[in-house]
Amino acid sequence: MIIIAVGVIIVLLFNLFSALFVSQTSGDAFLHLESGSVQMKMFGTDDYFDLTSDALVMQGDELITSANSKVIIEFFDGTLVRLDGSTDVILEEIGDGDEPHINMMLVDGKLWFNKVYKNTSGTSIEVQMSNVVVKSIEGGIFTIENEFDEAVRVINGDDVMVDVMDKDGEKVVESEKVGVGQEIVFSDAVLQKYWQFQSPSVLSALSDGFKETGWYSWNIGEDIEPTEFSKAAILGEDSDLVEVAPEVYEPEAEVESEVGEVVEEEAVVEEEPVEESVEEELVEEEPSESVDFGALTTPTITSVSGVTETNADGFYIVTKNPGTLVGGISGAEDVVVSGYTLQKFVAGDGTWTYYANADYALMEVGENSYEVYAVAPDGTKSESITVKVLYQPPAPVVEEVVEEVPPVEPVEEPV
Repeated sequence: MIIIAVGVIIVLLFNLFSALFVSQTSGDAFLHLESGSVQMKMFGTDDYFDLTSDALVMQGDELITSANSKVIIEFFDGTLVRLDGSTDVILEEIGDGDEPHINMMLVDGKLWFNKVYKNTSGTSIEVQMSNVVVKSIEGGIFTIENEFDEAVRVINGDDVMVDVMDKDGEKVVESEKVGVGQEIVFSDAVLQKYWQFQSPSVLSALSDGFKETGWYSWNIGEDIEPTEFSKAAILGEDSDLVEVAPEVYEPEAEVESEVGEVVEEEAVVEEEPVEESVEEELVEEEPSESVDFGALTTPTITSVSGVTETNADGFYIVTKNPGTLVGGISGAEDVVVSGYTLQKFVAGDGTWTYYANADYALMEVGENSYEVYAVAPDGTKSESITVKVLYQPPAPVVEEVVEEVPPVEPVEEPV
């Protein structure tokens, strides 16, 4: 009895210490019901209840949307996730500590992730589906679905990793990297090839059929100008959740600069005293050595969406979105295309790639021109080149409706 009593006391003291001194790392999220309704099962319970208005959702909750619903979830850092109708998702883990992360299980339906607002690129996302696990550790926009097939599509931003699990769901058979403008659809036949270790070729460009869906149109519109909703009525004015204000979507570089300005302003408020800290840093810092990547050259263009030759007017003809500009360079620390500094270009590399996504006004139907130049480590700019692109998307196929003529019944002549 004495041993049991001592054990109980130790457990109680440990829980009390954790509650008082250990910072809680479980974050929350805010659910905005644009249309339809949601059934919710809270963590630790067995019963579902209907949500017909905005509400706070937490780690462990399960959400099932009604058909034709439109639901938006905003997490603690500003990460946006949108749910399609007839979607079943479990918020397995929401961590807002030193290593922020969001882990989910998509049982059925579709999810659309937007990680380009505020400082959301630092939050890792992991979503488990029936046979694959999707992982995102950088900023970007992507969508996943778990219906008849499992699909992963990257709309903008950084790559998304996909782990294909074995039949038992215990081991990773193979990992695939999905880049911007690409998709993978895991059908039963494709999964069988993975399970037989055949390494099928599954990466393809975003399908036109996907871009014609209402799901795609709604989310693109939301990415360009997010729905404005207030959390104050439910969470109060002192909520720690980040407000995502509607704003026109900008290329990744500009979004990051906005984030940098916010962080810089906050740092100025918190630091004391500013002048002394600056002086100490100046004394301790050693002069940085400039990296020598060799002589800076003028960028060259190798191909545009696989097309290597121009027409008589000097235009590369592109029929699919996005248009992918690929070129060569030497001695560059950065490559700039039409004012946008390429984020994936590694200093010193010999090639560069730019994705002209028409969905974000980076490529328009008809004639487009892109100015490309490089920058050396010392700030020297190279001469610029102009790449001309003629975007001609295929015309939509109009199915002819053939009217069926009712058969003419034979008239029997009187005998």
